[in-house]
Amino acid sequence: MEGREITLYTVEPGECCLINVLCLISGMNSPAFAMAEDVVTAMAFPRTQFLAWIAEREDVRQFVFGIMAGRVTGMMALVEEVAFQRLDCRLAAYLLQKGLGGDRLVMTHEAIASDLGTAREVVSRLLKAFERQGAVSLGRGFITLNERIILENLTD
Repeated sequence: MEGREITLYTVEPGECCLINVLCLISGMNSPAFAMAEDVVTAMAFPRTQFLAWIAEREDVRQFVFGIMAGRVTGMMALVEEVAFQRLDCRLAAYLLQKGLGGDRLVMTHEAIASDLGTAREVVSRLLKAFERQGAVSLGRGFITLNERIILENLTD
């Protein structure tokens, strides 16, 4: 991976990747890069089989079109965020969402930058500002949420 990148979406168990589905339908190679964050059990099948299922099976068509609609809607919201929301507000919301399971987030500035579509240096600078305000504490490979209210105020 070189240059800037952004996480378009994540694929959870029981879901499929929109980019892969569109590439199967169109016959094009995938323009995207995927990274597994956990152990993955996946299934592969020939394009001809997939196209036959789309043509013949209503349940497969509904599943695929449902995935397409959901992902396109999500990516439109992402474009709106990137284009129109301040990055400090987006970062605060991101940290709060990732911190729903606890106050300690094990993640790198690079991973956050990729998820938010910005440079690592920008994320590091903003996190340092959050640390000076007392909202977070920074450690090597982790972030501790100290004062969620400070981050919540940025998301309003």
